[in-house]
Amino acid sequence: MKPLLFASLLAGSAIAGKPNILFILADDLGYGDLSSYGQTYFETPAIDTLAENGIRFTDHYSGNTVCAPARDSLMTGRRPGHLTLRGNGEFKLLPTDTTVATLLKQAGYRTALIGKSCVTGNTQTPETLAEHGFEYFFGTTHHVDGHHRYPRFMYENTTKVMFPDNHLHHGSDYDLDIHTGKTLAYLTEQAGNDDPFFLVLSLTVPHAAINVPEESMDRVRDTIPSETPRPEPETQPHYTFVAEPKASYAGLMTRIDESVAAITAKLRETGQLENTLVIFTSDNGPHAEGGYHPDMLNSNGPLRGHKRDFYEGGIRVPFIAVWPGVIEPGRESSHPSAFWDFLPTACEIAGIPVPEDIHGLSFLPTLKGSGEQAEHEFLYWELNEAGGRRAIRMGDWKAVEYRVNDPENRGPVELYNLAEDIGETNNLAAEHPDLVEKLTAKMDAARVPCENFPFPGLDGP
Repeated sequence: MKPLLFASLLAGSAIAGKPNILFILADDLGYGDLSSYGQTYFETPAIDTLAENGIRFTDHYSGNTVCAPARDSLMTGRRPGHLTLRGNGEFKLLPTDTTVATLLKQAGYRTALIGKSCVTGNTQTPETLAEHGFEYFFGTTHHVDGHHRYPRFMYENTTKVMFPDNHLHHGSDYDLDIHTGKTLAYLTEQAGNDDPFFLVLSLTVPHAAINVPEESMDRVRDTIPSETPRPEPETQPHYTFVAEPKASYAGLMTRIDESVAAITAKLRETGQLENTLVIFTSDNGPHAEGGYHPDMLNSNGPLRGHKRDFYEGGIRVPFIAVWPGVIEPGRESSHPSAFWDFLPTACEIAGIPVPEDIHGLSFLPTLKGSGEQAEHEFLYWELNEAGGRRAIRMGDWKAVEYRVNDPENRGPVELYNLAEDIGETNNLAAEHPDLVEKLTAKMDAARVPCENFPFPGLDGP
């Protein structure tokens, strides 16, 4: 049975003033990993309840196909060709990068980030969170510290908090449970505050270390396809070895859902639910690491590819928003939107000016179901890793180019009609050379070079 956490609020009226904003960002959760998006091997009832009582976007995109640039785009409202972080690496946001947290703090919001930092790259710099607008932080800054479910330490603001019984691959303090507990405590604290809050719950799961407590696996073993346990290796790999990757992944997904249920219940208990915009999404497509592959449990649904791809499976993500009394329950939208649209949406909600040097467009009219929704001319992505990759969507057309940095084996540019071929199985480039040329020119113009993330196929040697 699905929880009735919103039952008494469905007939509510629009809330006056600035709402709280709770943005829940999963790590490597695929388009097909939620029952509300077609998952059949396990259920996600709490997240599905959000969709039933809000709006479910079918054509929402991450800011990239890997962590750091995806989160940079979310925080700054810029598309991939103009980001400070164009890939994962030893870099963090610049002091000149204005984040949504900074803007909302200036608008009177209390700001917090719990979990995996969105602004520090692969650095141990917890002070960067405060520099970019977050008044409270609890979590990890170097993204490798989020690779294990039993981390040795996290930061509370700039103070290192040790977990002496944790040893990366095993321990007593599970990171999802830590983040959930800190979130519940923060929501309880904010209940007595007159100012609205902006909280990013930046989960570290279901990223490739998919080990999960046994009780979570027990809940799903009867519903997932049978599997023969894998033999344990002689040495522990980087991502914690799991003998049953299907049961581990499904169990982890159900534990994420239970976290969302607890958080939603806390909002209701503290009287904050009816004035809170809750968003749930993922930073990119599902991973194929740690013993798991998306094909095992249909994590990418009908989409081709997964994390690190620029086919839809790498960048199209679930996106659910619920705001009682403002968003009409049970709606679905095919409005093409992306992470860089969140910043202007938050600014419009808070009633503050939108910065001019961004690429995002507010999707508040779509949330409300009223007003004129601005449309993107195109959406663009790039990544200098894996030989160099880029992609563009314009209307229903999608162009993808791989091996951009290989002059002898570059491309070719592929072309797909997403309205007719969401799985990107029928390359139409040969039939529409003029369109390929047009989209290639759009991609060339959608970016500027970035010294820290060189792209020789586009910028030259």
